Amino acid sequence: MNHNDIVPHTLDRRRALLLMGAPLVAAALAGRAGAAQEATPPATEPVLPEDQLAPYPEFAEDAGIRGTVRCVGSSAVGLVLNAARPGFRESQPDVSIEVISSGSGAAPKALAAREADLAPMSRAMRQSEIDEIEKARGAPVRFVDIAIDAIAISVNRANPMQRISLRDLDRIFGRERRRGGSPAVTWGDLGLRQDPWAKRQITLFGMGPGTGSNGIVQEIVLQGGAFRTAVNEEPVSSSVIQAVAADPSAIGYASAYFTAQRARQIELEAADGTGFVLPTADHIRSGRYPLARALRLYFVADSRTAPAAMQFLRFLVSQDGQELIGDLGQITLDAAAAHAEFAKTRY
Repeated sequence: MNHNDIVPHTLDRRRALLLMGAPLVAAALAGRAGAAQEATPPATEPVLPEDQLAPYPEFAEDAGIRGTVRCVGSSAVGLVLNAARPGFRESQPDVSIEVISSGSGAAPKALAAREADLAPMSRAMRQSEIDEIEKARGAPVRFVDIAIDAIAISVNRANPMQRISLRDLDRIFGRERRRGGSPAVTWGDLGLRQDPWAKRQITLFGMGPGTGSNGIVQEIVLQGGAFRTAVNEEPVSSSVIQAVAADPSAIGYASAYFTAQRARQIELEAADGTGFVLPTADHIRSGRYPLARALRLYFVADSRTAPAAMQFLRFLVSQDGQELIGDLGQITLDAAAAHAEFAKTRY
């Protein structure tokens, strides 16, 4: 993200926050991707003149707030929370942030069992999950979006494939093929007729059933159908990309945040059916990229909700938090959206 996408305020403070967050970001990426992988941010929107940008919410420190905020859920959101944690601790030294990245599927259960104050998810919580939490806790479930992400489709850099339709993606990954057509087992089934691709079998990589990435692909691409058993399930997005980078026959789906030296994102059929698009900020914000998603944090809005959790949410959607998230490489909220999310923390 270009730093001018956020209205600047105090340069020294901003530099201090970034310096505090940088080692944690590097450690998180290294731990997920391994030495052979590099992470690079998705493309960002054009820089607007400063006079066209509305100010982001300002974060107000509160020395009276203390405690521990427990966050259990999505690994994709967990990466963002870990990156923002040092900057938040500078403002709120008496608040500790604990992050357990066990997949979006674990988030509702942890919230229902009072094992989490915030439930990070990279997919929307299902109504059945909300009902279970509200029954257990006796209060409504709410959420705050902190960033925007998307699921990208990637192939090995040796692969000549440039774009793919949602129907063909369902033919590759779907057991039921609800979009129609025969199974796509070789690259020749997808139109690559030249040697050696015509008869080369497609290797599939994806995420496990408890992850937000898996849920989005199943819902949108497979139209609710089941995945083929041939899909190799990886624990995190970075390991999907690492596997694709190592196998010329591979295709995989993972967070658009990640890429690798030998892996390449390919264009996906637009949501409106008008051409093919990459998961850039423009295409995600416009709604044309079909596998876009919000990175969000759910909470239970009752009198027992920890003030420290609400303070952390305010920081994440404030100017300080959005700068840190943008420098991590994630697509930030625009100013109007940030104010709307900020308002949700004062229920």
